Amino acid sequence: MRINDSGKIYKCGRRLSIPALALAFAVAAGCSGDSPFTGQLPENTPPVVELTNGPVDGDSIEYRVHFYWIGDDEDGTVDHYQIALVSGRPVGFDPEDTTGADKWTRTLATDSVIVATADEFSNTTTINSSLYAVYRRTHTLFIRAVDDRGAVSEPAYRSFTAWTLAPHAIITEPANVNPDGSPQNLSPVVRFRWYGKDPIDSPWNYQNVDSTRYLYTNYSSTIVRDLNMWPENFEHLWSNWFAIDAPGDSGVTTVIGDDELIPTGRSYIFAVQAKDDAGAISSVFDVRTNVRAFMVRPPTGPRLDVYEPFLGQYSFLGYDLDPRMVEVPPGFEMNFRWTADASSYGALVSTFRYGWDISDFNDPAQWATLPNPEVKSADAKTFYSGTHMLYIESVDNLGVSTFGCIEVTVIPVVLERDLMWVDDYRSTDDFIQTIYAQPTEKEHDEFWTNICMRVPDFVPQRDIFDCAANVFSPPPMSRVFQYKNIIWTFNAAVDYQDGAVWTRLVRYGNTEFLNFLPYYMAFGGHLWTLGQSERTGGLAAVIPGAPSGGRQFPNHIKCNLFTSDLSCNNTTGMNTLTYRDYCVSVLDKIEGVLKTWIPFARSKEMDAISYCVLDHNDPVTGLRPGFPEKLELWSKVTEPGMFFDPSVRGFHYAEVFNPSYWMNYVGETEQSCFHPIYRMRARINRSVLDNQVVAFWTTKYAHVAGPVEGAIAAPSVHFGFPLWFFNRAQVDSIADVIFETWQIK
Repeated sequence: MRINDSGKIYKCGRRLSIPALALAFAVAAGCSGDSPFTGQLPENTPPVVELTNGPVDGDSIEYRVHFYWIGDDEDGTVDHYQIALVSGRPVGFDPEDTTGADKWTRTLATDSVIVATADEFSNTTTINSSLYAVYRRTHTLFIRAVDDRGAVSEPAYRSFTAWTLAPHAIITEPANVNPDGSPQNLSPVVRFRWYGKDPIDSPWNYQNVDSTRYLYTNYSSTIVRDLNMWPENFEHLWSNWFAIDAPGDSGVTTVIGDDELIPTGRSYIFAVQAKDDAGAISSVFDVRTNVRAFMVRPPTGPRLDVYEPFLGQYSFLGYDLDPRMVEVPPGFEMNFRWTADASSYGALVSTFRYGWDISDFNDPAQWATLPNPEVKSADAKTFYSGTHMLYIESVDNLGVSTFGCIEVTVIPVVLERDLMWVDDYRSTDDFIQTIYAQPTEKEHDEFWTNICMRVPDFVPQRDIFDCAANVFSPPPMSRVFQYKNIIWTFNAAVDYQDGAVWTRLVRYGNTEFLNFLPYYMAFGGHLWTLGQSERTGGLAAVIPGAPSGGRQFPNHIKCNLFTSDLSCNNTTGMNTLTYRDYCVSVLDKIEGVLKTWIPFARSKEMDAISYCVLDHNDPVTGLRPGFPEKLELWSKVTEPGMFFDPSVRGFHYAEVFNPSYWMNYVGETEQSCFHPIYRMRARINRSVLDNQVVAFWTTKYAHVAGPVEGAIAAPSVHFGFPLWFFNRAQVDSIADVIFETWQIK
C-alpha cells in the first residue's frame, strides 16, 4: 500500500482515492456488555503502535518514502491500522486535517510507500552544466492501531521533508534552427510537439512526467529573462494542464494558428512546462529546450531532397523550376527517390507526385501519379538519347508546394577520335630524381605522350586530359564519348579522400561521380587502364574501405566486397566494374593488407616481381603476335643503389589477378572473358604469386563495335602495374600490339 502526496493510496496494485489527512485524534471508547460467563467484560486496554523504519525525524528525503510499523494489543488483537498524512510538522498544523474518520485511511498492511508532494520551489542547482529547479515540502505521517474491540492507540508519527528535481519539457518540432534563441521563420499555422523528462533524484534517474501545459505570447528580447524571474506575471497565459497520455496526444502536441488568428510579420514565443507526480513544475525556461521564438512568415514550401544512387542528391525549396542538370550515358537506368520536410516552419508534408517531360502542370494525365503521401520514388527509367525533365511536387498541409526539376541529358555516342589519354597519375617536379622510386611529373608525362604519339591522329593539346589540372575531376562524359579508345593511368589509392580520381570514380556505391566506364565499354569504347596498384589501388579501388574490413587480400570480389571472411552470403561484388566488366574474380596484392589467417607464406620481399613472361596458352593473347616474350624492369630502376635494386627488393607496385592458389582455395573458376597477357616471376620462386597474372585482356564487350563508321569490335586491356618502371623498347612493342588490335596505328 502507498499513499501519494495528494492523499492517494496504492494498495495491492490498485489506486484508491481518499481525502487529504491532517492532525486530531478521536479515540474510540472500549466496548462493554454482558458476558455469558461473568456477565461483564473487563475494561479494554487500547493497543500500541510503533514506527519501525522510515526516514529519521526531520530528514530530507526523495518524495517516495517507505514506512514500516508494528502494533500490539495485550488483551486482544490488532484488527487494522489507520494512516494520516499531513503537510507541516506536528506543531503548528491545522487540527482539522485529522479530525473525523474520513481523514484516515484504513489498512491491514504493516508498511506503506508514500508518494508525498514536493511542490514548493526551493532553489536551483547546476548538474553537469545544466540548471535544475529543486522543489520541497514538509510532511508528517501518523499511524495508529485499532484493536478487535475498536479501541484506538495513541498515534506514532514521523516528520520529513520530501524533495525532487523539477521535470523538463523539450520541444522537438519544429526543429530549432536558431540555437541562440532568435526568432525563426514559421508558417501562420504551426504544429508544436514536445516530450517531458522527469528526473527523480538525479538527471540520469528519470521517468515520464505527469502532465504538461503551454503558452504563446508576443516576443521581446527580454521575455525569456522575464519568464525565469517573474513567472507569476504570465500565469494567465498558460493553457490547462493536460495529462501526458491524454487522448489525441494533447499532452505532447498542439497547433497554433488553426483556430487562432496569428498575424504574419510578427514575432512570438512558445513555451512548455511539465509537472511530475510530486507536483513539481518546470521553472527554468531555456531557448535550447522548452522555449521557441518564431516569426510568422508566408510559407516557402517543404524542403525536397531528391536522391539517385549513382547521380547523388539534389535539394529544392519552393517553386523552384531552375533545373539541376545531370548527364548520363545512353542506357543508364535511373532510380530516383525523395523525401520532404516542412518542420522548419511547423507544417507537415501531405502529398507527392512526379512526372517526366510535363508540358502542362495542370493536366493530371501528364503526371505519372496522382498526389499521394506514399509516392516517394519514381519507377526505373532509361533513355538512349535526348534531354528529359523530371518534375517532382511536394505539398504541405497548408497547401504550399515545392517543385523540383532535374534535367537529364543523354550523352551522344560519337566515338570519332582515335585516342585520349587521361592523366590521373599525380606527381611533382619538386624533387631531384636519384633512386627512381617514382617518376617526376615531367618524366611521367613525356613517357606517356611518346607512347600516345605512336597513334597518327593523336594531338597532345587536344587529346590529353589532366585530372589534377581539372580540379581532380574525371573527364566530362560528353568528352569521353567522343573517343574510340582511352588510356587511363592512375596513382595508388591510400584512402577515399586522397586516392586518384580513378578511385573516386569506380568505388562501388560511390555517388561523387557517375562511373561511366561500363557504359563506355558497352557502346564499343576500348580501355587501357593501368597504374600504381599496390595497397588499395588498381581494380581493388572498387572495394569499399574501412571499417568494413573489405580491403583485405586475397579478395574474392564476388563474395568479399563487404567482408574479409570466406562466406558468400552477399554476392554484391558481382555488380562491380572489376567482376562484371573486367571479369576478375580474385584480387591479390604484392603490397597490401593481407588476411591475418591466410594459410600460405607471404611477404612483400618474397612475392615481389622480378620480371614478367608472356602467357602463350591464352587464345586471345596468342592471336596477337608482337608482344615481347619477356617484360623486364627498366635498367635505371634496378641499378645498384636504386629503390628497386633486386639485391634489396623486387618490384612491388603491382596487383595480381585470379591467382590460382586462392582461386582453388575458395573454389572459384575463371570467367570466360578473362584472358591473361603477362604472368609475373616472383623474386623468390617459392612464392605463391609466382607465375600469376598481372596483365590481361577483358573480352566482355569485345564483340561490340561503336555506332559510327569505321568503328571496330575489340577487347580492352588492363595492367596491374605502371609501365614507366619497365624496359622502354618492350613497352613500345606492347603499345604497338594494343594499338594495332584497336586499328589506330
